Amino acid sequence: MSEKITANKVRPLKLEDLGIVPQEETSILDLTDDALELVVAASAEPPVEELPAGHDLLEKAQAALDMGYAGVILSGPPGTGKSVMAKRLAYTLAGDSSAVRTVQFHASYQYEDFIEGYAPNAEGKFEPTKKTFALICQEAINRHPTKHVLLIDEISRCDVARVFGEALTYLETDKRNQSFSIASGRTLVVPDNLIVIATMNPWDKGVDELDVALERRFAQIDMLPDPAVLRELLLKKGSAPDFVDRVVLFFEAVQTLDNELVRLGHAYLLSCTDEVKAQRTWDFRLQPFFKKACRLNKNMMSDITRLWLKVVPPAAVAAVENTEAPPEAPAQPAAPEAS
Repeated sequence: MSEKITANKVRPLKLEDLGIVPQEETSILDLTDDALELVVAASAEPPVEELPAGHDLLEKAQAALDMGYAGVILSGPPGTGKSVMAKRLAYTLAGDSSAVRTVQFHASYQYEDFIEGYAPNAEGKFEPTKKTFALICQEAINRHPTKHVLLIDEISRCDVARVFGEALTYLETDKRNQSFSIASGRTLVVPDNLIVIATMNPWDKGVDELDVALERRFAQIDMLPDPAVLRELLLKKGSAPDFVDRVVLFFEAVQTLDNELVRLGHAYLLSCTDEVKAQRTWDFRLQPFFKKACRLNKNMMSDITRLWLKVVPPAAVAAVENTEAPPEAPAQPAAPEAS
C-alpha cells in the first residue's frame, strides 16, 4: 500500500530539484599567483584613446550637457565610426576608466534586462536583482561627484520607452537625485553625475518611437559619411593616390543618390586598398549591401554598378577572377595500346 503524503513530509523546493547547482563563491584571493596573472592578462583590454581637447565631437557633446541635456545620441548610417567615437567620448567624459559601463540594445532587450529583473538565490527563491542601469546609478551615487557614463550601442534596436520604464522621466536633469518606485516596489535614484551616450542608425525601424521618447532629453549629433576620412585612411594604408581618387569619387557619388539607405559609411571601403582587394570587397560586402538597399529600385542598382566599374574596370575584374581560378590539372599521359 502506498505511503500517505502528509504536510509534514512536504519540503520546500530547492534549486537542486530543478537541476540547478548553485556555484560556490570563489574569492580571487584563493587563486595562485600564476592563475591570477592569467586572469589579469585575459581580462586586460587595450586602453581607449580619449578625444583631444578641442575635438569637434567633444565640444558639441560638452555644449549639449551644459545646456541641460541628459546625454547625447550619435546618429549616422552604418560604417561612420559611431561606436568607436562614442566609446572615445565616453572615456573622455568619465571621471576614470572604471566609471564607464557599456550595453548593446537588441530587439528582445527588456526592462528586466536593463533596470531590474528576478533571479534565484541559493535557497531557491526568486529575488529582485539590479541590472545595468540600476547598477551604474548606484555606482555613481557611491562615488559622487565622479562622472559616470553609460554607453548604449544601437539604442534604436528596441522599444526604448519600455526598456527604460519609469526611469525615462527621471533622466531629465531637473528630476535627478529624486527617489522613485520601480516595478518591484523598490526605489531608484538617477544621480546628477550620470551621463548617457548612445548610438543609433537613423533608418532603423524603431527610430520614430525613439525620437518621441528621447528628443527632449538627448541631444542628437550627426555622424555622416566623410570622404576626407576615407581618403586619409586609405593613403595611410599605402594605397596609390590615383586609385584612392577613384574610390573616393565612387563614395561621393553614392552619397548623392536619392535613396538614404545606400549612403553607407566610409568604413565599408577601408579594405579597398588596391584593385584586387577592392573587387573582393565589392563581391563580399558592397554588392550585397547595395542589392538589399535597392531591392525596390533595380535601376539604381544598375547605376551603382556602373559607378563601381570606374573604380575597378572590367579588365581588372577579369584579372581578379583569373587569379582566383583553380589551376588546370596537368594532362594525363595516354594509356599504352595493348599488343
